[in-house]
Amino acid sequence: MSRHHLRTAWGASPVLVVMGYDRPLNEFFLQLWDDGPEAEADEPTYSSLDEPAADWRNIATVVRRLEELGVAVPRSMIDAVVADSVHRAGNRIVEHALDGRVTELSA
Repeated sequence: MSRHHLRTAWGASPVLVVMGYDRPLNEFFLQLWDDGPEAEADEPTYSSLDEPAADWRNIATVVRRLEELGVAVPRSMIDAVVADSVHRAGNRIVEHALDGRVTELSA
């Protein structure tokens, strides 16, 4: 499974966006985690796992959910997740920044 992280805002609240490609399931996933100073959440605020009827094999579903939720991510982040699916990447963790910087944490 690949995991791409981005710290950003969801409305006025800090949020950690986690999205990626799940190689065994051959589908994408999306999670939003509370990223405030007092955040201690054991579960994400939003998870694609809560929407099993959606077509998570299609990156357009992830893009649409982000738009519906009002969360902006760099296009490079979406492109990287798609590349992971093309290359069937696994065990990859990448941190993205709003300014386009990318840090590979694990490959």
